[in-house]
Amino acid sequence: MRIVFASLGSLGDLHPLLALARGAAQRGHEPVVAASIGYRDYVTRLGFAFRAIRPDFEFEPKLVGHLFDPKRGPARLMREQVFPNVRATYTDLLAATEGADLLVVGELLYVAPLVAGARGIPWANAILAPTSFLSAWDPCVLAPAPHLYALRHLGRWPYRCIFRLGRLVTRRWGEPLSAFRRELGLPAGGSPVFDDKHSPLLTLALFPAFLAATQPDWPARTVQTGFPFFAQEADPGAAERVRRFLAAGEAPVVFTLGSSVIEIARDFYACAVAACTRVGRRAVLLLGRNSAPPDLPESVLALDYVPLDVVLPGAAAVVHQGGIGTCAEALRWGVPSVVVPFGFDQPDNAERLRRLGVATVVPRARCTEARLTAALAEVLGDAGFSRRARELAARIEPERDLAASVDALERVAAGEAVARS
Repeated sequence: MRIVFASLGSLGDLHPLLALARGAAQRGHEPVVAASIGYRDYVTRLGFAFRAIRPDFEFEPKLVGHLFDPKRGPARLMREQVFPNVRATYTDLLAATEGADLLVVGELLYVAPLVAGARGIPWANAILAPTSFLSAWDPCVLAPAPHLYALRHLGRWPYRCIFRLGRLVTRRWGEPLSAFRRELGLPAGGSPVFDDKHSPLLTLALFPAFLAATQPDWPARTVQTGFPFFAQEADPGAAERVRRFLAAGEAPVVFTLGSSVIEIARDFYACAVAACTRVGRRAVLLLGRNSAPPDLPESVLALDYVPLDVVLPGAAAVVHQGGIGTCAEALRWGVPSVVVPFGFDQPDNAERLRRLGVATVVPRARCTEARLTAALAEVLGDAGFSRRARELAARIEPERDLAASVDALERVAAGEAVARS
């Protein structure tokens, strides 16, 4: 089959789709990856066919800072980036699916049902983090209004009221999509953020049940598998530096901010070095395009980037932003976390790790040297964090979970109905 895997957003959004594409290729299918034009060279170097879709996300500091405002970020993303470009996204994705047998989309591709309908092909959507389900049965920490999480003790009714209001608000955000649907002779539709983004054929929940179990108000055709890990090739020189550093002493603390909020790191890495010095631990800094703090001691290794599966197996802890991909890697390698969430799904991911007993959380607005030091001392000083992390790592089976995801996609493409699992 020819399967189009479409993603909008950061590398954290793209990598899970690339993992699915690689799994499909291993079954003999022909994957096509559709993403923002900036990823063309990266994707083609990996050997995938590439198609560009708009909008073109360029994660430079000004835009990242604008979108990762904790309260206004989601609205800005939808109202300024996603919905004003629905016609362009539709046009590009329609071209990308020429000759396709199946369309698989990540978040933000709200035109997917229109494209699949025009092509006459089945489609599935992939949910990467629990917060995307917006469940009243399993309330999430909403980045724009984290205080609402306290209402969970009152049962489901407060969240049903909140989500009813959310549907009204997001339908207004999505008016450009509704207008485009009417131009195509289709009904205006419901809330694209809450309802219409889910395929009636298959929704893949790409995280394990111990992080968030299937809920009664999830879509009827949800199949929960597990994290899709995309193996990246490490720069040989950087990998060798990591190997030598790990072998030279005590397990270090790794500091990373993923692929997007790393653009607005500000004083994060300076606090990291100071906190590790105060707790007497070595550190690995994954800096991205940031400059290393001055006068680094020999106990600190600073690199632009290295895949987490190169460094986390030898780490004592990882301090990160709470993106679902970084959370998955920390869980996979049994490494406890200190999470410094910025926005979107990150506060909810952080809370779920905290509830599992494998992390402590320091809100970004309160991430000072003193608080980061205290959080590190807690995680490194309590063996229970590491023990629980190792127990959860034993429950993650990447090959099994990827196979289950591809199995579900093949069933949908073959016209078979999938049952909730």
